Amino acid sequence: MSSEKTEAVARKIGRQTAAGAVVLVALRLATRSIDLVSLVVLGRLLSPADFGLVAIAMSVMMVFEAVMELPVFFALVAIKNRTRAHYDTAFTLLTIKGALLSTMLLLVAWPVAYVYNDERLIWLILSLGLAPVSRGLGSPRMIDHSANFNFWPNFVMETSGKLVGFVLAVSLAWSTRSYWALPAGTIAVPITASAISYLFAPYRPRFALAEWRAFGSFLGWTSVTQAVAATNWQMDQLILGHWVDRFELGRFAMASNLASIPWQIFIVQVISPLLVAFSQVRENAARLRGAYRKSVATIVTVGLPIMVGMSLTAGPIVQLILGDQWSEAGAMLRWLALVAVPSLFVAPLSPLSMALNQTRVLLWLAVAELALKLPLTLLGVYYDGIEGVLLVRLTVSAAVAICSMVAARDLIKLPVMDQLLSSWRAVLGAAAMAVAVVPLQLWLGAAGTTVAKVTYLAVTIAAGGGVYVGSVFLLWRLSGMPEGIEADAIGAAGALLRKLSRSAPA
Repeated sequence: MSSEKTEAVARKIGRQTAAGAVVLVALRLATRSIDLVSLVVLGRLLSPADFGLVAIAMSVMMVFEAVMELPVFFALVAIKNRTRAHYDTAFTLLTIKGALLSTMLLLVAWPVAYVYNDERLIWLILSLGLAPVSRGLGSPRMIDHSANFNFWPNFVMETSGKLVGFVLAVSLAWSTRSYWALPAGTIAVPITASAISYLFAPYRPRFALAEWRAFGSFLGWTSVTQAVAATNWQMDQLILGHWVDRFELGRFAMASNLASIPWQIFIVQVISPLLVAFSQVRENAARLRGAYRKSVATIVTVGLPIMVGMSLTAGPIVQLILGDQWSEAGAMLRWLALVAVPSLFVAPLSPLSMALNQTRVLLWLAVAELALKLPLTLLGVYYDGIEGVLLVRLTVSAAVAICSMVAARDLIKLPVMDQLLSSWRAVLGAAAMAVAVVPLQLWLGAAGTTVAKVTYLAVTIAAGGGVYVGSVFLLWRLSGMPEGIEADAIGAAGALLRKLSRSAPA
C-alpha cells in the first residue's frame, strides 16, 4: 500500500475513532447524568445507612461478577471473520457464566451476612445477582454495530435501561423509604437493556460451544485480570464495612460514586474505539506509538480539569445536591477526585495491551496493585479509618500509574518521559486553574443559602474553566501549534462555523 493510501486509511480510522468516542461519551454522559439525578433523589429520600448496607452487597456482587467475567466483546472484536457459531458460542459462554455466578452468590450470601452481622445482606446479595446474569443474556450481535463504529444502538439501549431503573428506584424510595429501592433500580437496568438489544441486533439464541477455542486464550488472562481489578476496586468498601458504621460507609460509598462519574463518562467510553483503532494500526510501530501518545494527551487534557475542579468544589457540590446529612462526604470526595488523576496518564494501556494480545500485562499490574493495596489498606483502616483509606488510595494510584507507564514503554518502545510530556500543557493549565480558584474561593467565603451555593459554584466553575482553557490554548500557540486536541478542537469549531454560515439565510 502506498504512503498516500496509508495516510488516508489512518485519517479515516482517526475520524471513525473520534466519532465513535464522541457517541460513547454522549452515551455515558446521558446515562451517568441519569445516575447522578438518581443519586441526588435517592440520597434525599434514603439515609446514608441505607446506602452503606447496599454498598456491602454491591461490592460482593461486583467482585464475584468480575471473578466470572468473560470479556466476550473484546474477543469478538479480535475475531476478523465472525460466523453464527461465534455468536452462539459467545451467548452460551455468557449463559454458563450467569448460572455459575448465581450459584456462587447463593453459597457466599450466608457467610457474608455472618461476617458483617447483618441478615439483610443475604437477600440483597441474592437479588443483586440478577443484574450480572441478565447482562449476559443480551444479543451478541450487538458487536457488529460497535465493530463498525456505530454506537447509536448502544446509546438507545443503555439510556432506556437507565431510565427504567431510575423510575423504578425513585418510585419505590418515594413510596416505601426502603433500601430495596437501590437494588431494584440496579436490577432493572440490565434486564431492560438486554431486551432492547434484540431490537437492534436480532438473534435467535442457540446453545453451542463449537468455537470456544477462538475465545479461550484471549479470555483466560483477561478474566483473571478483571477479577483482581474488581477486588482492588471494591476492597475499600468491603474492609470498611467491617470497621465503620453504616452511616460512614454510606457517605464513603456516595463520595466514591460521585468521583467515578467523570471517569465513567469520559474515560471508559474511549476504550472500545481505541481498541479498534489500535488494532488497525498495530502493524505499524511508529503509527501505534503516535496514536497512543495522542490518546494519552487527549484523555489528560479532558479529564484533568474535571477531576481537579471536582476536588476544589467537592464540599459545596455535596451540600447542594445531597443536603447536610451528607456533608462529611464532601471531604472524602475532595481526595477521591484526586485519586483518579494518575490513572488518566495510563488510561489507554488497557486497549493497547488488548490490541497487541498482551493482556497478561494488565494481570501483572493488577496483582502488583493488590499486593501493595491490601496490606496498606488494612493498616490505614486500623490506624486512621476512612482517612487512612483515602491516603492509601492516592499513594497506590500514583505507584500503579508509574508501573503502567513502564509497561507501555516495554510494549511500544515509548519512553516514560515522552508519555509524561505528552500532556504538559494540560498539567500547567490545571495548575493555573487551581492557583486562580483557591484565592477566589477564599474571597467568596462560605456559602449559606441554596442560592448562594449555586452562585458560588457557578462563579468558581466559570472562572476555573476559563483559566484552564485559556492557559492550554496559550501554551499551545507558544509551542508552535502542534497537532493534538487543541488543533482538532479549532478545526472542528471552524468546520461547524462554516457549516452554519452556509446554512444561514442570505
